Amino acid sequence: MQDPKVEERRRGVAAAVTSTAAAKDRFKSAFVSLVDPAGLTDMEKCAAIARRMRDEAHGSGYHAGARMASLLSDMFYDLADISDRPTSDGALSHTYLASGQMMRLLYSTAEGYRDGKDSEPVAELEAARDKIARLKCEADAYREELQNADPPGSGLEGLDTHYPGMTCRDVIRKDEEETRAELRASGQDEVFPPKPRPIDEFFGEYDDPNISSADMIAELRGRGPPERYKLVRIDDGSR
Repeated sequence: MQDPKVEERRRGVAAAVTSTAAAKDRFKSAFVSLVDPAGLTDMEKCAAIARRMRDEAHGSGYHAGARMASLLSDMFYDLADISDRPTSDGALSHTYLASGQMMRLLYSTAEGYRDGKDSEPVAELEAARDKIARLKCEADAYREELQNADPPGSGLEGLDTHYPGMTCRDVIRKDEEETRAELRASGQDEVFPPKPRPIDEFFGEYDDPNISSADMIAELRGRGPPERYKLVRIDDGSR
């Protein structure tokens, strides 16, 4: 005869496994939903979803999910901070880079979840969270540099100068809305469209441990490559 205590423990373990599996399914569904508001830079909505994901995953014993959601919440908070700055603060390039980091992870993971894959990109989220936090620090430093210029703001150059009176979020949202309108007009899925070469892959070409985000942004502003890099002329034999 089965020991009642053993049977009770077995039922408890089975219930816990079922509960965690259900929590994972809900987590995946919520993760996929992040792509849409994030695509329109609605960071506050994304952060609220991530916090709910974290709390539910923690309560259900899905610890990897709780960690991932916590990292997402941190990233959305930092991205909201820099994206709400006026372009005159010099944060537009930082916002594009940070948004690219975020969207690359959201799309790749969400598409995997939609296809039935069971990934838990904790390490990738931790790396992206560190990069976005670093970009926020660089944006803070550049804003201080502009404020200390004589006259204040006189050092602003590059991409940021083309959008006076707008916030970084305004600029990115405008780009997203125009892109989505074109996708709708052509009958394509505006949230998960066919993949062209995305801007974050372009920025990913600079993902070199010897090139900092600050150097990358300086080059994008037209200052040229940092002084420590040498330009080498290649003899192609034409002379």
